[in-house]
Parts: sequence; C-alpha cells; structure tokens
Amino acid sequence: MSTRFEFNFIWIPSSLGGHSGAPYEGMRTIIRWQKYINEFIQCARDIQWEIIHFDPATLQGKASCKLSSDAPLPGEWIKDGELIELLGGFNVLAIGRIVK
Repeated sequence: MSTRFEFNFIWIPSSLGGHSGAPYEGMRTIIRWQKYINEFIQCARDIQWEIIHFDPATLQGKASCKLSSDAPLPGEWIKDGELIELLGGFNVLAIGRIVK
C-alpha cells in the first residue's frame, strides 16, 4: 500500500526556475525532505499529486499525494511540520510543509 500524506506549498514561478504552468492532479515530482538530504542522495523518491487546492494569485496551495513506490518511509519523515522540496529534475518547483 502506498504512503499518502498532505502538504501545504508555495509554487515557484518559472522566472525563478520553477515550472511554467500551475500544479495539476496526476503530476509526478521528486520529493526531498530538507532535514534528510543524505538519505535523498542515496535514494530519490517521487510522489503523485492527487488533490490540489491552489490559488494562482498567491502561488500557495494544499495538496494530497501518494508515494509512487510501496517502499516504506520512516514515520518521522511524514510528521506534521516536516519541510519538503518538490523537484522536476534539478529544478525546485515548490517548497512545502507536511500537514496532518
């Protein structure tokens, strides 16, 4: 069973290296926890965005997602308040915070 969780995020505009469009349901991105950089270097993980509430005026939103892999995550990684980055290749598309 895939791990699911929610996060608040701010979308990085393309002028600052982000994506040219808005986030969309079904989008897949790499997720990186700011606190666990060494683990990311050893094993990148990706997520699929499921439900998105996004305000294009503020570039902020909330999304639910699922890990694309069934490999388990350490429980402390999806605690409320954990800081994350969402990547498309080497570009940072959004930064966020896990919420419960």
